[in-house]
Amino acid sequence: MRRGPERAELERREAEIESARPYLALAKEIQAEVARIAADPSAQSELLVELIDNAPREERMKLARRVFSELPPERQWALIEHVYGDEEIRGYLDAERSAHLAESRARAARLDLVTRARAEGRLDTRDVPAGAQLTLGLFREHEARAAVSRGHSSSACARRLVLRAVGDGTFQVIEDVFNPDGGYFVTAEYSEETWRTADRLPGHLIVRVGSIVERGTGAGATFEPVLYPGGRVDFELGDQAAQGRLHLGFGMLDDVGIFAN
Repeated sequence: MRRGPERAELERREAEIESARPYLALAKEIQAEVARIAADPSAQSELLVELIDNAPREERMKLARRVFSELPPERQWALIEHVYGDEEIRGYLDAERSAHLAESRARAARLDLVTRARAEGRLDTRDVPAGAQLTLGLFREHEARAAVSRGHSSSACARRLVLRAVGDGTFQVIEDVFNPDGGYFVTAEYSEETWRTADRLPGHLIVRVGSIVERGTGAGATFEPVLYPGGRVDFELGDQAAQGRLHLGFGMLDDVGIFAN
């Protein structure tokens, strides 16, 4: 029953290979020319222009993407815009440039937030931009301070919480894992049973993370959406605050360590 579809798929692939055969030599020449230009900043690009002009129009977009990705940044735009003059390709390049620019701006904003957090010794979770990923490595109190200096390389993490910022200090739970690196020495103080029955946050739950601050005798306690390196990590679910059992050993904003280099 399966031989018909499998045979059809095989014939389709063979047809694609056969249709591409006339351009294999051209592709090799283009690849060699791109490598030459990438290695020599002063190299001329006229041959590359001629080679790409010989490619079918439907292949030009694929070539644009490949050439762009393999050239050094300082040569990408000047060379590609010299090679491609039609509006379709320019539209693609503008979109690609916008994507790179947006990512650069987002990364600059992340680094600025991390720099402030390190200088102040605190992270206001309301400052985490929507869509960013916040990873928290949680440790027992007496192990957290040492973990802060090591950052996410510490293997004694008792619990790893990955959150996606929704905005204004609220987060969607992506994962909540006990002993993620296998290096945590489990004791009755904090065990998998404790995590599973009392602490574990289900996926996609909306929470706030921060600190429950005692205001003194008779003043009660308030929840502040602020995390401190080595400090206890508390939670707010709806209008209910819950005191955590573990402390912050490391934090990651996307791929950037917050409190450790």
